Amino acid sequence: MGNLPNITSDYFQILVVRELRKVGFEVGDVRVHRRSELPEPERGFVVELAVRLGRAAWHKRALVACRRQEGVAGRDVVESLKARLADARADVGILFSTADFDADAVTAARESHVALLRVVESRTVYDTSGWSTPGHYPAWLPAHTAQVVDQDAGGQVRTRALEMSRGGAELILKHLGPEQ
Repeated sequence: MGNLPNITSDYFQILVVRELRKVGFEVGDVRVHRRSELPEPERGFVVELAVRLGRAAWHKRALVACRRQEGVAGRDVVESLKARLADARADVGILFSTADFDADAVTAARESHVALLRVVESRTVYDTSGWSTPGHYPAWLPAHTAQVVDQDAGGQVRTRALEMSRGGAELILKHLGPEQ
């Protein structure tokens, strides 16, 4: 794999839909709800997608925020997404970010029933997965992938690869509220 592609807003939208479908969600009626450039020091953008998500008997409208930014994402990012759910006529919120989430953001997401996902280079995930020899990548490996961000039993922030075989959809659904 040569140079990684730039994460543009179009690339980010394709990546998010791919990642949600990869773990078994039906994704439909995707439309851009809002686009915005982020001010300094974040130096990036946010694109919010209003989508219809389904999995078995579960069907909801979701507001999916795609954030590319330099700095760490905090509580304010989660609260901002949660505050815009009604305007987007969405039932649930999912936040994908290229930046790390701080502990306050993870706590806010748990309290607000927002799922957090971190976009990372796939090679990094593959190298640490134990699936193969580090530095040797299959041709099918995409440039970027998503990891679920949450807290372990001790309250420490952790990330887990978003995979169909390891219940990726369930990892997301459990963060979207008790009735999910």
